[in-house]
Amino acid sequence: MLRVFQPSSDRDELIEFDSTIAIKNYRKGRQTSIIFDTNVLIDIDSAYRTKSPHSKLKEAGIVQFVKLIAKNSKYGIFISPGAAYRELPPARRAPVEAALSKMLKYYLPTFSYDPNATNLPFEDEGDTPEEFSELPSELQEFKSYSYASLLAMNIIYNMPTAKPIEKLNIYIDYCSEVLNLISLKELTIARYVFAPDKGITDSLRMRKNAIVNNFTKIKRGSGKRLSLAEAIKRISLNGANDLIMVTTADVVNNTRERYDYTPIAHDAWIATSDEKLYEFCRACPSILFEDSKGTMARAMDAHYDITGTRYWKESAETLSERLEERRGKANFNTDMSVIVQAALQTEALLLKGDAEKFFETRSWRSRP
Repeated sequence: MLRVFQPSSDRDELIEFDSTIAIKNYRKGRQTSIIFDTNVLIDIDSAYRTKSPHSKLKEAGIVQFVKLIAKNSKYGIFISPGAAYRELPPARRAPVEAALSKMLKYYLPTFSYDPNATNLPFEDEGDTPEEFSELPSELQEFKSYSYASLLAMNIIYNMPTAKPIEKLNIYIDYCSEVLNLISLKELTIARYVFAPDKGITDSLRMRKNAIVNNFTKIKRGSGKRLSLAEAIKRISLNGANDLIMVTTADVVNNTRERYDYTPIAHDAWIATSDEKLYEFCRACPSILFEDSKGTMARAMDAHYDITGTRYWKESAETLSERLEERRGKANFNTDMSVIVQAALQTEALLLKGDAEKFFETRSWRSRP
């Protein structure tokens, strides 16, 4: 099922896209921009590889979506698939773009790309998705925190003897002491991932499972013949790309009134067929505030109503204490190259089989 939603809201629930959004934005002088997740492009490409592509597109919810765009195109709706192409293996990018162009020509014959967009040629060939260590330095820095923290989380998640609350504390210690940065998005993911399965409600289990599946398991069809170390790297980078997409929409929507990033104000939305990513955004939405100091604030569901396990109460208290402790610090990390090096070090430990011990013993504390 295709979801088109906004991860930022002034309410306690996600806003889903409908036919009134573009009209409202048009009246406010805003451009409606829809960021495509990679799985949407894959669904389109897969449909055109079958004998009945239009039927497959309809099953995926894409036909209904593009018809909605067509109906409201005069109000300025643009799609943004650029970042989604980067997640694909280089050899797949051109065929996927061709499938998207074919679909747009059929369903949106008057469609045109954003006049402010930059069209860059696809580079390289190959069937292997991007790897963090091979990215240009500026992209490494851009993705470094989400990647490094998710890499640590996946290693800690696979530690067989540590208890759930112990895993959360190891994760927080690493982010605080090594990365010198803690983000509530990644922290919320870790909290759900490490949580015990017992003593929770069906609705909380559904949310936990969605987050676990999105951020600790390999995407369908992309994990063949991978070692555990390589799978963890792939999972962590996929998760980082998801979080960057969410953050991009957050930044655009939460700061457009204060900063002129572009000549035209944008209203950013995410289009994805990944129900797991949607469930994560429900679990940790970005909240819009009038006060400029709160532009990037996020909400966290404490789950104090869960009484079948002490984990949720203990983890909420731990997070509150540690985040309050961080607020008292004057010097946060602004040099992202430090986090890049931490991520590369963790990759090396992972490939040598020493990563679990590194985290379990907090070995970084014994380094000179």
